[in-house]
Amino acid sequence: MTDFETELPKLASLAYIELNKDSSEQLANDLSSIIDFVTTLQEIDTSDVKPLLNPLDRHQPLREDVVTEDNQVKALEQLAPAFKADHYLVPKVIDKGE
Repeated sequence: MTDFETELPKLASLAYIELNKDSSEQLANDLSSIIDFVTTLQEIDTSDVKPLLNPLDRHQPLREDVVTEDNQVKALEQLAPAFKADHYLVPKVIDKGE
């Protein structure tokens, strides 16, 4: 049994993913391949490579950070089913099933 096969049930539980034996084995194989690929990438010497902010090496023009629209909070509050202190209130969507 690989390390992934022992850790997958914990990871699946945290991610709320249901795994069966077949999908668990396939996922363990896929994760192992990804880790192997990342390990290969880490072996590459990048000491002479300058970091890029943009792959096209172009300058990104920036604009001034100013408010250009009126505050719509009060109008949007009228549309929301639940709204308090300028925040939308939403129901809990993730639950542990307990």
